[in-house]
Amino acid sequence: MSSTPRNVILGSVLGLTSSAIFFGANLGISFIAVPTLLLSSPSSGLPVPANAENRASPTSTSSEKPWTSPPHLARQWQSIYDIGKKSGPFFALLASGCWLHAARRLSAESRSQQRLLVAAAGLSLAVVPFTFGVMKRTNDELTRRANAAEHGEEDDAKADARTGTVEAYQTHDLIRWWAQLNLLRALLHLGAIGSATASLIL
Repeated sequence: MSSTPRNVILGSVLGLTSSAIFFGANLGISFIAVPTLLLSSPSSGLPVPANAENRASPTSTSSEKPWTSPPHLARQWQSIYDIGKKSGPFFALLASGCWLHAARRLSAESRSQQRLLVAAAGLSLAVVPFTFGVMKRTNDELTRRANAAEHGEEDDAKADARTGTVEAYQTHDLIRWWAQLNLLRALLHLGAIGSATASLIL
């Protein structure tokens, strides 16, 4: 690292900072924001009537349902998504641009460092096709439900949807699935961070 030009180091560090912000924000969404949205109803502490549904049963799917109604859940997800779609691409592009700039500033003898920085830039930009490819159907379905909720419509899973499709998921399950996809997307930036860090210590 001592022989690495100063502008390469600065570009790499700025790229690392931008990518770390993207990674940390998406990690927070998947592990903090989404679980908070999906909190289930608290127990009242009162005896359960004999004819009531056993919500505490491990086989009861209703015990996994959040307290928030499906339409409001979809709108809450939409709010998080709208914030992320404005800031996420900015940090991904900034990180990628910094690393490509740093790679171009390296001499021809530093091929290994160049390749690592280009790989970091590629992983950073990979979130774009991942979002518009892998996550598109899930995003579109949740957006459709959020838009329906804004018009006062109750729109959850479609009864006639084919099993296994996003349309067949209940809203809370679809948001859980989205959080997993979001985590996978964040891991692309973890790979980018690792690649860029390796280029600095060579």
